[in-house]
Amino acid sequence: MKKKIIITLSRVFPVTHSRRGEPTGFASKLASGEKKHTIRSNYDLWKVNAEKMERGKFYLSIRQWSGKPYNSPQVEIAQIHKPIGVQSVELYYHYSTDTVTAVIDGYEWSGCIETLLAHNDGLAEGDFKEWFFGKDPKEDKVFKGGIIHFTDFRY
Repeated sequence: MKKKIIITLSRVFPVTHSRRGEPTGFASKLASGEKKHTIRSNYDLWKVNAEKMERGKFYLSIRQWSGKPYNSPQVEIAQIHKPIGVQSVELYYHYSTDTVTAVIDGYEWSGCIETLLAHNDGLAEGDFKEWFFGKDPKEDKVFKGGIIHFTDFRY
């Protein structure tokens, strides 16, 4: 019997976002293949989890909170039994140009990477930027983490 690895996706935008409380639509976007990945700060943990799944003794249980996060039951919205992909990512917000660039597995991306990352994460570009860097950031910022891929797509 396989053991499960749990990951939760936000059902609604977090309280720190200007769209707080509105549905993210992640469950339907995941089901339709529009949400190809999620981005998390704990790259090392997800690299280990991906290796466990590669060995075939684990599967991914994708869940959402039924109500308030951490204060309500989780509801499983999908299972993934094939290996997942994990890529390291550094997102850079550039205040002077109000743009985002990325370094994925050591390769520097610019241009339309913010649009592509946002779309594949199931978010509009502005929502993506605010999710990772807050509303109207007043300085350069950096986010470091990992991209957890639900499909065979890789950057």
